[in-house]
Amino acid sequence: MATDELDVADAIEQQIARDILGPFVDAPTAQLLLPQARQIPPAAWEIIRNVLETSPQAREDVTCLTKLLASESQAAKDGPDADGDGDEDEDEAAEPSEFSMEPAGRLPLTDDCHHYTGKHEVPWDIQKYFSQRYSIWSYYDAGVHMTDDAWFGVTPEPVANQIAFELAEGYYEREHNVLIDAFGGAGGNTIAFALSERWDRIIAIERDPATLACAQHNAELYGVDPGAVTWVLGDSFEYMDLLVNAPEKLHPELRVDIQSAMVFASPPWGGTGYRDEEIFDLSIMHPYNLQQLHEAYKKMDHVLFLPRTSDLRQIAKLAPPGKKLDVVQYCVEGASKAMGVFIPAEQSEASGE
Repeated sequence: MATDELDVADAIEQQIARDILGPFVDAPTAQLLLPQARQIPPAAWEIIRNVLETSPQAREDVTCLTKLLASESQAAKDGPDADGDGDEDEDEAAEPSEFSMEPAGRLPLTDDCHHYTGKHEVPWDIQKYFSQRYSIWSYYDAGVHMTDDAWFGVTPEPVANQIAFELAEGYYEREHNVLIDAFGGAGGNTIAFALSERWDRIIAIERDPATLACAQHNAELYGVDPGAVTWVLGDSFEYMDLLVNAPEKLHPELRVDIQSAMVFASPPWGGTGYRDEEIFDLSIMHPYNLQQLHEAYKKMDHVLFLPRTSDLRQIAKLAPPGKKLDVVQYCVEGASKAMGVFIPAEQSEASGE
């Protein structure tokens, strides 16, 4: 009976979407979205129709559609005709383009976003991770979605919760009230940070549209308050550079006081080669090595989430003069999964210590 009711609800929601999309319902990208109709509100379908109506490419290209939806969603959030004069002024419509980076709107799941239900569906290279899905996501069966690449980098939920707990307990000064998740991925750490209710603001950055769509979807499944996280579709290194050197180029919602913020960075590790090394050389980690990461975040307190076999000698060199770094090994079921390094902000000469 419950299944029949769900089928009826799906049919109703799909019909609503079809009515809104009108002549664009047969576009290939629209057809990809229709099965997700229950997860997409009518207002979002209006935005999707607007994009499909104005961009022929978006009717065929999912990546194009996703990027345009991010811009349209933010424009809708800001509101049309902000000056209230009743005119749709072209200059005002173009105003968001003055910012190099803006918050992302709600992105739809695409055909790159998967909820695998059996091993037979899973590509061979991620079957190992799929077999551990319940230790990665306790709500997996509720409909967690991941891109295939995201399986390699997602933080297991127990580890994410432990990190969130430690930061909530105050590894750093309590006046930090903003957390920047530099590599948001499919949302594992971001969700844990949000559910800790420790932070006034969380900014989660992810450069891949499909992965960001998964993160937003998964955050909803876990009951994260929609206002708790500001999602950004973009490059975290660009964001950090603008935040420190040209904050006026960031949308106002992305500007934060760097003295009140800290960074959590769980970068890609460049594959599984670290497992073969007794001591992993962080200078050859790619696509970002240890020095690149530290240089990007050194103006703020930051946490680096690194391979468990990382070279402690290289890490120790990042310690401020006369200080030591906190290094934590994170384990799941007795096996070490990763290393967390807590690094204080670089002190300027004017600041004293």
